[in-house]
Amino acid sequence: MTDSCSRLKFVSAFFFFPVRSLLGRIGMRWDISAIANAYYREEFNRVPAAEKAVVLPHCLIDEKCQARFSKEEGVLCVKCERCRCGEIRDLCEERGWQFYISPSTNFTKRLVQRRGIRAALGAACDFEIEKGIRSTRITLRGVRLKRKKVIPQVLLTSRYDCLHNDIDWELLRRIILNGAGGV
Repeated sequence: MTDSCSRLKFVSAFFFFPVRSLLGRIGMRWDISAIANAYYREEFNRVPAAEKAVVLPHCLIDEKCQARFSKEEGVLCVKCERCRCGEIRDLCEERGWQFYISPSTNFTKRLVQRRGIRAALGAACDFEIEKGIRSTRITLRGVRLKRKKVIPQVLLTSRYDCLHNDIDWELLRRIILNGAGGV
């Protein structure tokens, strides 16, 4: 997070975010998630496991999943094996991370506040990322969710689909096991 070139790239990516479609037409494209992940990677890796969480969107669970909803913890995985959330939940428990499946962005913001999450590894589609950038204060020191700063790492979902989505589950596993960078 201290490299000045990466800081300049990070600030530029967010500064020009509102006009990215216009810039895209003239050939200037960038992956804002990759830029933010690279910028926050070292800080994310320094956060103790107990203060890290995997926060997955509800669109990754199977529509026939038997999970229940809790107002405090979101969608409660029952490890039905219809999706890979149960596997990731087990891995998080082994590594001392928190694990949540969130029904919405606002729920995630409240969850971070209540559960003492300092670093979050999440997944989202481009639409949700864009919505989050427009409604959330993003700083050089982290993302402000309510009154709390969180160091993010983001995996993109394979498509914009609120029911039948997917992510790179192996990359998610590697980040939990080896830290951000997924090596």
